[in-house]
Amino acid sequence: MIKLTFLAFATAGMLSFCDNAEQRADKHYQSGVELLEKGDVDRALVEFRNVFQLNGQHREARLLYADAERARGNIREAYGQYLRLVEQYPDSLAGQRALAELALQGNNWEEARRHGQAAAELDPDDRLVQAINATVSYRDAVVAKDAAAERAAVTKAQALVAEDPDLMIARQVIITDLMRARNWTAALSAIDAALAETPDNQELYTIRLGVLNQLGETREIRAQLEEMITRFPEDPSIPATLVRWYVSQGEADTAEAFLKERADQEPRVSENIITYIRFLSEVRSREAAKHELDRIIADNPPERERLIALRAGFRFDLGERDAAIAEMEELIDPMEPSDERRSIMVMLARMLEATDNRVGARALVEQVLEEDKTQIDAMKMRATWLIESDRADEAIVALRTALGQAPNDAEAMTIMARAHERAGNRDLMADMLSRAVEASRKAPDESLRYARHLISQDNLRTAETVLINALRLSPNHIALLGGLGDIYMRDRDWPRLTQVIDTLKRQDGATAQRAVNELTARQLAAQDREDELLGFLDTLASEGNSGIGPAVLIIRNHLLQGDVDAARKYAREILDANPGDHDARFLLASVQVVGGEIETAAATFRDLAADTPQDQRLWLALYNIHALQEDTAAARQALLDGIAANPDNLRLNWALAGVLEREGDIQGAIGIYERLYAADSNNLIIANNLASLLATGSEDADALTRAHEIARRLRDRDVPAFQDTYGWIAFRRGDLDTALAALEPAATGLPEDPTVQYHLARIYVALKRDAEALAQFRKVVGLAENNLNLAYMEEVKGEIDRLSAAAE
Repeated sequence: MIKLTFLAFATAGMLSFCDNAEQRADKHYQSGVELLEKGDVDRALVEFRNVFQLNGQHREARLLYADAERARGNIREAYGQYLRLVEQYPDSLAGQRALAELALQGNNWEEARRHGQAAAELDPDDRLVQAINATVSYRDAVVAKDAAAERAAVTKAQALVAEDPDLMIARQVIITDLMRARNWTAALSAIDAALAETPDNQELYTIRLGVLNQLGETREIRAQLEEMITRFPEDPSIPATLVRWYVSQGEADTAEAFLKERADQEPRVSENIITYIRFLSEVRSREAAKHELDRIIADNPPERERLIALRAGFRFDLGERDAAIAEMEELIDPMEPSDERRSIMVMLARMLEATDNRVGARALVEQVLEEDKTQIDAMKMRATWLIESDRADEAIVALRTALGQAPNDAEAMTIMARAHERAGNRDLMADMLSRAVEASRKAPDESLRYARHLISQDNLRTAETVLINALRLSPNHIALLGGLGDIYMRDRDWPRLTQVIDTLKRQDGATAQRAVNELTARQLAAQDREDELLGFLDTLASEGNSGIGPAVLIIRNHLLQGDVDAARKYAREILDANPGDHDARFLLASVQVVGGEIETAAATFRDLAADTPQDQRLWLALYNIHALQEDTAAARQALLDGIAANPDNLRLNWALAGVLEREGDIQGAIGIYERLYAADSNNLIIANNLASLLATGSEDADALTRAHEIARRLRDRDVPAFQDTYGWIAFRRGDLDTALAALEPAATGLPEDPTVQYHLARIYVALKRDAEALAQFRKVVGLAENNLNLAYMEEVKGEIDRLSAAAE
């Protein structure tokens, strides 16, 4: 009886506790609702978080929390909250619809499809859901080149707009279709109709700029950008876009006048001044920028110390490094802690880093973050260092905080993309590169960076779209045009490639001419127009405007055809036309090597190396000659002599590391790769080689952990050597499924490499796939018959005996 009484009291107590928790959660919820109605979003979110601590499944609070985060631009947090909502309540139409819409905005088509379908099952008549699904259907039809499905999706979008003019998602389908059809006049009308419904939609304004550019409406473009500056005064990217447009139209003076007016306008704004000065430094000269900065500083502008620091930065760039650093230190010392002082400290940190004083730079950044842990520029510098140290996860956490403070910071997004790449998350990297393009309003650098990634993934259509969108605001940007030309070259789309080349020909300067020459030569070669190609290259070589490059290509073409005499004759003509020219002598000696005149060539290389020891090509040529002669000692000495003259040279150290590895000096090779990696941790081949050596040259657990940290970025890369490294490290860490998924394609891609085949055999043994393991080990023996000194050969023979006996 006593036990029952106790149980009754205990149960009652628990029920009472639950009731109290629910009541308290509801009080926090009601308080959050009231605060939201008053516009106090920060305190409302705190109340909703209190709700979740007491009741993690409070449906209404979760939805309001997600909506509030979305409304203030914190999309990542909002997306996570909506996801949690639909995981708990799959029947939440608002949650499924919001996820589908956000996924659509982020070009996450799979998620848009998944949540759009889920929302349609909950309410098939919801117009927003129908618009989302029509957009997904249109995109799928474009990818599948299904014209009938495209028309059906557009027809659906048109019907939805007729029913609800506010449905911007449906309108965008119509606009996109008109633009794809190059019906620019109709597209402009559709955009204007959309803007009549949503006059503050910045994305529509950006699209409209592109259409105006296609229509050649120069005055309209200028007028619209000026209107956008008035309509969206808080967006600094719009004045920058207008300036880019002025410059692309050859109106640098107009751009300068526009920025100068903004810089001098009262009340003066330091950001406008800095933008003006940076424009002068890029378009005019650093001297001109420094002179104008002297004038502005004399007028006692706001944040004067920051402008003095900027001027010191120009002195630094002009070569007065010690004086500039000293000026910055004197400027900082008397200042009280403030945002301005912290900004200057970060500028000084960048100077110190540029002079290899990374210790001093890090100390300054840490001091800044100690005073203000949300200082954006300091956070970005720290994140960059974390990435370089293979602490990508920590960098991602720091950058999430930075983007929480500045959600439209394109530079932070770009650094975040690097962090995701280093961590091996290439999908997240691509997402960040895409977001950086949008945040920068399709600026050239961000657009090129994303397009190059897309090209590396063979996603040429999306890359083309990214570059075309950027060119609409920077029509004559040489690098953008070059990237677009590369896509058309890969597509063998000769009319459009010719169009790009003609556009580049209209640009001034050596950079544009080099791009024209490169694309023209590639086009002629790809079309097998050999005589025209040789004539074109010969003209370039005779003009001498492109250095010796065209002559190299002509000689290479002769050698590919097996005509050594023609190559030698042409190289001699180049030297006769340029007597004593260093490159011409190197070119002739290189042809002599192919022609068997080894000693003559070696003598030339030695003479040239004595004159210009900093030229890595000469030492590498001597190394290759001695290696060809199987003179190992002389080959090694050529590399050592080259490194003595160029201690930090990548290729020479790289070659020496290869020599040490082949000789079995794994630790010596690791030492070289560690130095190379410290100098450039972004080089994928160095990373691969170092990780591979760490994973094979030591049984130490710390070395294996470091190998894994370095190799994470190699995950899912379609390069056999990278797959082998990543797979072998995964095998040694006991992750057999990951190892198998990487090592099988690696073995297929490198069928003649005994070590790669050995790695696959080992994973088969671990998975008890004995027949396949035996076949692999036998393959290793066949491949290694000329190199039986490989460290694992005794093990291979033993495994063959064991597996053969087991099979019998």
